[in-house]
Amino acid sequence: MKKRIVLILSLFLLIPMLMGAKNYNYSFYGEVISSTPGMTFQTYFDSRTLGVSLGRPEDLLVYEDKIYIIDSQENKLIIVNDKYELVTTKSEFPYADDFLERKDKLEVSITDLDKKDKILSNKLSSPRGLSVSEGYLYIADSKNNRVLKINENFEIVNIIFEEDEPYIEDLNFEPSKITVDKSGRVYVVIDGAHEGILELDASGKLNRFVGTNTIVLTPFEILRRSLMSEEQKKNLALELTTSYTNVNINEKGFIYATAKPTKNNYKKMIQLINPKGDDVLKRNGYHEPMGDFNFIPTMNNDTKIVGPSNLVDVAYTKNGIYTVLDQKRSRVFTYDQEGKLLYINGESSVGTATQNDKLETPVALDYLGDNLLILDGDQRSNKVLVLSPTEFGTLVNSAIEQHSKGNFEEASLIWEEVLKLNTNYEIAYSGIGKSLLRQKKYKEAMKNFRLGHDSYYYSKAFKSYRNEILSKYFGLIVFGIVALVATPIVVKNRHKFKRKGNVK
Repeated sequence: MKKRIVLILSLFLLIPMLMGAKNYNYSFYGEVISSTPGMTFQTYFDSRTLGVSLGRPEDLLVYEDKIYIIDSQENKLIIVNDKYELVTTKSEFPYADDFLERKDKLEVSITDLDKKDKILSNKLSSPRGLSVSEGYLYIADSKNNRVLKINENFEIVNIIFEEDEPYIEDLNFEPSKITVDKSGRVYVVIDGAHEGILELDASGKLNRFVGTNTIVLTPFEILRRSLMSEEQKKNLALELTTSYTNVNINEKGFIYATAKPTKNNYKKMIQLINPKGDDVLKRNGYHEPMGDFNFIPTMNNDTKIVGPSNLVDVAYTKNGIYTVLDQKRSRVFTYDQEGKLLYINGESSVGTATQNDKLETPVALDYLGDNLLILDGDQRSNKVLVLSPTEFGTLVNSAIEQHSKGNFEEASLIWEEVLKLNTNYEIAYSGIGKSLLRQKKYKEAMKNFRLGHDSYYYSKAFKSYRNEILSKYFGLIVFGIVALVATPIVVKNRHKFKRKGNVK
């Protein structure tokens, strides 16, 4: 009976998710609570509004005032301006003059004719990823087994592919997603590669794998593995290690990455990989940054969506704010640099008539100013949704900006406005508490930290409040201690003096 009650309560908490609700967040206790949306549908554009055919768009990139979309079925690049109007399309890329000499050398060095035709082709074959660095556009040209470097005239200035790297050959070098740093190093995601993200130099030479997760085994798992055959151990390792889905490098050279969920890493599907190759993503929120925190693990009815989020892309914007895209439930989750969940948006139209403000199979996202663009790769829709910040979202973003600049009082005033729109927003109480703490209003700060479930800063405020009380009443406390110690001595000596007096 007790188990049945727990199950009913759990399902009750998950009802908003099962119904496809979009205006929710998670409380400190992991409950699904109503929340004001941080972003709202503004507009969309698709093949009809652009006047161009779209087959299977795979990736979207915003650079300066242009939007770049890569189509793996039409094998072309689509460029759109910031007014969501078509600029041009490109399906063939000539060689730049300064690349012709290297091209001639490659023609001689590549003896495999099929491989040569792919590597040196002027056309794309199932391109799936885009990146930009130092004014150059990079395309992950999957079926041609290469990464193209394109200049502003849409000319090929370099071709990056595996050159005498047998280890990469074993992986079948079909780049799906890429990102490039300022020095030209290319970070490549290959479907099914569990070793990590490939780091290649500008010529295509393998430097290393980054982002490889270390498997932590329990004593039971160690015992179980000791009884396995070598083949079973190999298959188990593939199940446990990380397989990445997307990468995006920031201005500091840190790589935001999303990974497929596994038994070992579903709480670390979002990573921030530093130049050393270590994950340094801050996870100081109530729960791990992982998309939906509450989900039904399994269900017999196959029509229900079960399991953790399937994160397929990540985009970052100002002040450390980043957003991840959940393809499974067609939602986006926005976090601050501490890993605190700010707001959730999105709703799927699966099972209903396609609607312009709904997502079918989202595949990519990026920021255009304050707006968020989400590419829907479903062939029934093939559109880009444009979300703009709500009043609530604008205030939250502004409060975080002021806090990042050290303007804590200004941030506190904005957090108070946030609470007028959403009294459930626990993060705001913590923000107000930090301002009060700096103003040495420790008691008021403690109250806000308690409401915000911020135990770390509550402890700091409590310690300062305790020291303030001790300092204020130090003399009285010392007097009281002296009195407590001295009173028994005085009473004892008093009786002694009385006895001596009686003897006389």
